Amino acid sequence: MIRIIAKLFAFAVALTASLPVGPLFATTPAVVWVSSTGSDSNPCTAAQPCTSLSAALSSVIAGGQVNCLNSPGPSAEGFMYGFSATLDCAGVYEVTAANFGAFVFNGNSQVMKIRNLTISGAAGGGPAIKVTGSGTLIIENCVFENLAGVALDIEPTGPFNLLITNSRISSSSGGVLIQPSSGGSVNATFDHVTITQNSGGGVKINTASGPVTVDMTASVITDNTGNGLNAVSGAGGAAMFSIGHSVIARNGSAGVQANGTNAAALIDTTLLDSNGTGALEAIGSGRILTYGNNRIVGSAGTGFTGPAALQ
Repeated sequence: MIRIIAKLFAFAVALTASLPVGPLFATTPAVVWVSSTGSDSNPCTAAQPCTSLSAALSSVIAGGQVNCLNSPGPSAEGFMYGFSATLDCAGVYEVTAANFGAFVFNGNSQVMKIRNLTISGAAGGGPAIKVTGSGTLIIENCVFENLAGVALDIEPTGPFNLLITNSRISSSSGGVLIQPSSGGSVNATFDHVTITQNSGGGVKINTASGPVTVDMTASVITDNTGNGLNAVSGAGGAAMFSIGHSVIARNGSAGVQANGTNAAALIDTTLLDSNGTGALEAIGSGRILTYGNNRIVGSAGTGFTGPAALQ
């Protein structure tokens, strides 16, 4: 009996060795590629790229990266994406449908990095980016322009970090809206960001459902039709701007508005120049504090409500 079992085992091993060998698991790539001359039926490699960002993001592993060989071109509709990824695409991505924006990020603890991309509302679409999940969004060297809606619509349902550097937001219905949904909160950083010529306001934060803190440095908020920066506090907690070494000029309403008991702005080494209804507007017990080193050209509006001590 033992000899028979041994012979059967040896035969099974020999038969297995003679069979063709294939991969045990399907492999999802960590890096995928997009080209305007590619095809979404391609595997999204550098040699055989996809043609759309949606196909590329659908193909890459969570935490992977999408690169562009040239401008990703137009899209008739936006799409949702729920995983972490890096989108590094020099060139212009046009939203060609009036009723759609570009991206909705709705993941849980999602980390998205977007670099070197211009998102333009060729037919008035918008927003360029809407956040409805939680996690972190990092934007570097990007442009958002010509959008019928607000360019960036940040409405997370959980804790969220927003970091924008070396970018421009312009010629849209509004620059940035940060308005957490129930359970959400936002910590935002703007560094070397230009927000200009929007038909609404530059940056509005609203804490009806969750707290928001915005740190802004070396940024330019100019020529927006509404308020340059607007903090509206509600039941969700504090609405806070901390502004340093920036220019807030020629906005149609106030340069900086703080509206509500829990709304405040601390301003350091900043020029407030020729804003329509004045440099500052503190209403509803809002506070706007100065470190004593700012400059105001034109009307001060309500003026600063008090000092903040230099340390």
